[in-house]
Amino acid sequence: MHPADHDLSPLLEAAATAFGDATGVPVHLRKAPPRSGADAVLEFHVGTRRYKRLAHVKRTIDRYGTLAALRAQAAPDDDDRLLLVTSYLSPNIINACRDMQVDALDLAGNASLLLGDSVILVSGRPRTDSSPQARRPTWTRSTLRVALALLAVPSLLEKTYRDIAQVAGVSHGTVQNAIHGMLDRRDLIEQPGGHGMQFADAGRLIDEWTTLYPTLLRGSLQLGHFRTDIPDWWRNVPELPGRCQFGGEPAAAILTQYLKPATFTVYCASEVPREWIAKARLRPDRNGNIEFLRSPIQLQPAAGLPQNIAPPLLVYADLVASGDPRNLETARLVREQYLPA
Repeated sequence: MHPADHDLSPLLEAAATAFGDATGVPVHLRKAPPRSGADAVLEFHVGTRRYKRLAHVKRTIDRYGTLAALRAQAAPDDDDRLLLVTSYLSPNIINACRDMQVDALDLAGNASLLLGDSVILVSGRPRTDSSPQARRPTWTRSTLRVALALLAVPSLLEKTYRDIAQVAGVSHGTVQNAIHGMLDRRDLIEQPGGHGMQFADAGRLIDEWTTLYPTLLRGSLQLGHFRTDIPDWWRNVPELPGRCQFGGEPAAAILTQYLKPATFTVYCASEVPREWIAKARLRPDRNGNIEFLRSPIQLQPAAGLPQNIAPPLLVYADLVASGDPRNLETARLVREQYLPA
């Protein structure tokens, strides 16, 4: 187990005990091999056979999008199935685990697990009141904007709160509160000598941000849905630096050359551009496959990327939130190539 994650031991031990009580299958907790990326090894004893599995702790899995985000990180050709240990798995999440071929178990004894030829399903056990609780930050729409600004423009880690506030589009006080929260929970650590900050674990912060974005922030950004009969309309509209950037599938198509977009996400500074409405003959349609959103942070080109591409974290989060299997594979490519580990 990683030294920084010693506080995960009570959760892992409690989950192993609960699984054994619910199934009669003994489980032993072992240290993870160095550089494995896992939080521990769980050793399951089924009859005379033993199965060792690398376990990854995710304290909360309460949405399909969370599970999809975690699944997107696992390469499809991995021999080992993803094994998650969490505080609670609802019956719906258990079903999602089974459908997505993700193994998981919780503190109540609920589980979806494949061990050799044995499939173990435990569902519906009530949430335990004695779950070890980790400190959780109070995330708001504004603090999510601050986290996005830092992840999208890492140079802000060495700038002033005022600089961060300008990019995030929030007040100086909001930035201060958000930064203090991320320092308290060690998403950020201060550089020696007061020379800015750095991410303690950028990957973990990306996971949490991706999980929260669809439900906490994205819905408040809606500008409208449209439709057009013009094929490849998005390749022919004029670039509008500082006003519009592609997210989701069209941005992923440009970045990876791996995807043909079926739905379109566009982030705008303030409003749907009239130039695009005219050029692409866009017409309003609440069920249309072209979605315009107000950008959650200041529009600016990402370093080394085309100026019409939204920050890769937004592109990644859009793909994961869709839940579409083809988008999850593309999301993995975006994460590997354009997001910090």
